[in-house]
Amino acid sequence: MEILYDKKRKDITFCTMLFKMPQQADLSSLKKMNRKFEDFYLPSLKRLIETFQKVAVWCDKETSEYIKKNNLDKYVDMKVMDFDELPHYQERSEWLDILRGMHGNVGYLFHHKTPEQWIDYLMLIMAKPSVMEWAATRNKFKTKYFMWLDAGSFHPMYENFWWNWNGSVAAKPERVRITISPTLGKTRPHGVPNFIYRIYKKLCKPIPPATRSSLVKQNLLDIAMINADYDVPACSIMATAENTHKFYNQFETVRKIMKNHGLVSTEQAVFQAMMKFDTTDMFELSYVHGYTGVYAGVAKAEPDHLL
Repeated sequence: MEILYDKKRKDITFCTMLFKMPQQADLSSLKKMNRKFEDFYLPSLKRLIETFQKVAVWCDKETSEYIKKNNLDKYVDMKVMDFDELPHYQERSEWLDILRGMHGNVGYLFHHKTPEQWIDYLMLIMAKPSVMEWAATRNKFKTKYFMWLDAGSFHPMYENFWWNWNGSVAAKPERVRITISPTLGKTRPHGVPNFIYRIYKKLCKPIPPATRSSLVKQNLLDIAMINADYDVPACSIMATAENTHKFYNQFETVRKIMKNHGLVSTEQAVFQAMMKFDTTDMFELSYVHGYTGVYAGVAKAEPDHLL
């Protein structure tokens, strides 16, 4: 089924990336679903490109050949590279040493896997701000906004989330738009029941951009790794070109601070710490119920929850 998109909205470049993992052909052993490269990610990327037609993508040779084979290269600004050319790959050994020394104090994702199992996936997901920065610097499609979407977002298995979408993207953020899911003080990665989320959304005011004073109450480990106030579904980020540059620079600054504190994490955890450090009112935050809420926002004709 074709996914609609309002082609009159010409001011967004959609950013993503897709690489075959070097140690395995798919993420089925890391993810809950059987996310195979050929059967899951490539078809999803195809639909993403067909839908939006202004797409900046970092990918490996196999992915680029797939894009060209399907006559989609006219819609993309593509950077073809080997996996070991990703921005943080030179730190791979150092990250492994840090992860091994964290003794399980790693919260989301890492608690049931070894550092060796996760390290290459971290190389990939930590490059999201870099892709957006690259796309905004080049700006091949001359757009005002740059939007990250995970390459797997458009797999047919998500049909029930997408088919009711009316194709409209209303979001025109002045800052970096990102969604958060409240954890209500629960230790991650445990989720929040949907009825609790609905109560929270009804009774609580939106979380304002945090400041450095927040660090008085929580140390970096608590903020980014163990017991944050919220989770960050990192499948979508949207910003102007100017804010994309600021976002990338802040991400790299905070990532290095965390590393200096002996912490290596997912990109979501860096985003959490960024919100705590933020003194420039960088973010526009809105509540969703985890990843389900991000996608369901589209099915309810509320695409701002995603875009």
